[in-house]
Amino acid sequence: MARLCGLLGLLTTILLSGCQQQNVSTGPSVFTAWETPAPNETPSAAPKPTGDALSSQPATATDHEPPADAIVAKVGGKPIYRSQLTELLIHSHGLKILEQLILLQLARQRAADLSLSITPADVATEHENALQRIATPIVRPDTPPLDRPAAQRQLEQILRAKNISTREWDLRMETLALLRKIAVAETEQMQISEAMLREQYNLDYAERIQVRHIQLSSLEAARNIRTLLASGKDFELLARQFSENPLTADQGGLLPPFTRHDPAVSPLIREAAFQLQEGAISTTIHEGGVYQILRLERRFPASQVSFEQADPQTLRQRFLDRLIRLRQDELQQELLDTAAISVLDPELNSQYQREHGR
Repeated sequence: MARLCGLLGLLTTILLSGCQQQNVSTGPSVFTAWETPAPNETPSAAPKPTGDALSSQPATATDHEPPADAIVAKVGGKPIYRSQLTELLIHSHGLKILEQLILLQLARQRAADLSLSITPADVATEHENALQRIATPIVRPDTPPLDRPAAQRQLEQILRAKNISTREWDLRMETLALLRKIAVAETEQMQISEAMLREQYNLDYAERIQVRHIQLSSLEAARNIRTLLASGKDFELLARQFSENPLTADQGGLLPPFTRHDPAVSPLIREAAFQLQEGAISTTIHEGGVYQILRLERRFPASQVSFEQADPQTLRQRFLDRLIRLRQDELQQELLDTAAISVLDPELNSQYQREHGR
């Protein structure tokens, strides 16, 4: 699981402002399992934890499992036992599934402490938000309404390609719904000052750009990518295949639009990006222990609307929405960092200790 510094939700913060790499794992993280390639994975067969980790889930047929030595298949009359399957799945994919359940349980506990609950509609909203991001990753003023069936088909293709089950996706959406509910509760009483509104105005109305990036952990890897780019390989495809940042790789390295003075993006990255013409590729940028290669996708010209002309209610709502998104994603790491987690299964505990050092 990636040890991310900064705010996890604002992707440019994590990617570009100096995260250290000694704790970064190349494996999928607990909060991006569905976003990160997982070849040959069979999530639906993953071991199901016992105890209260799933206590609030409705009972299913898998709640009454056969003995560990039950025969699950026969090949030429010779049995394959459930214990063999379980052992291999725990060894290969158990930690990733366990991490997903840990984060979900932590979010449930925090929500319960605040007397908060979610409804199926809340979970559905997170699903719709994800579809919107998948369907229209590049923000444009003339973005058409969401073509939901097309976005759903695209999502299903992504999940199939990565061997991610529908149940894993649903767990992810439930986790996000809980985190959003907590974030809203924490920010709804916040007093919004004029300085905050001006900050939002500058983000909304100043010139913005949008870039794709490929994040790599070594100069050698960066050189290899530049060789592939020079040979005519597509930047977006290379980002999907080789970028080591799990939060943006699935979107072809696409980052949210940012302004020349956006505090969420490091000055070095802002300077390099704003010097590019549309379609141009940057030099290799080394910052915070990682190497970045950028391509400018689009420029959004500054608006002629002054701060006094802008609708204050719209600015206020957009500021709150941004704050909620930041807090929603920050909560993920906060919950994991402060939780008392005991992994009792010997194999899973060994994996967990290697990954997290605790």
